[in-house]
Amino acid sequence: MRGRAACFAGFACSAGCALLSGCAPPAPPALPLEPADFSLAGIPAGVDTAEIRLSFGDPDSIATSPNPFDAAVPLVTWIYDGFEVRFADGTPIGFMIHAPGERTARGVTVGDHARTVRQLYGDPATRLEHGWTYVDAAAESGLRVIDMVIEDDTVRRIYVGRAIE
Repeated sequence: MRGRAACFAGFACSAGCALLSGCAPPAPPALPLEPADFSLAGIPAGVDTAEIRLSFGDPDSIATSPNPFDAAVPLVTWIYDGFEVRFADGTPIGFMIHAPGERTARGVTVGDHARTVRQLYGDPATRLEHGWTYVDAAAESGLRVIDMVIEDDTVRRIYVGRAIE
């Protein structure tokens, strides 16, 4: 009887803890990133510009900015409603999602709760004040990352693609 009471008390404490918002279970370890994780709407970063236009249409606008790593090669961004396609050396290298609507390959979108990110990706490799970074260091095409800006436990912005070095 005493063993059952202790077991029940332990279960009740665990169940009560899970119901409290301040007591979250630990996240699963970071799940390995796959090549499909570096895509938007099934379109992988790194495809040619014709495929980007075929899939998403013409951009609403195009922005050019200085490249902090190579002044001779400006950074180009194709801007769409809710997301951007980032380029380096004329090649699409990643997607920046800045509004609800578009999702990562695993289903995270701007506006999701941080716990959704942890459920789908695990704990990030790097966690800064507002940034969570998941890294695919095994990528043959250079370092690939998924960077999420998370403020007030809410996803505010997501970058999926090659890290700009």
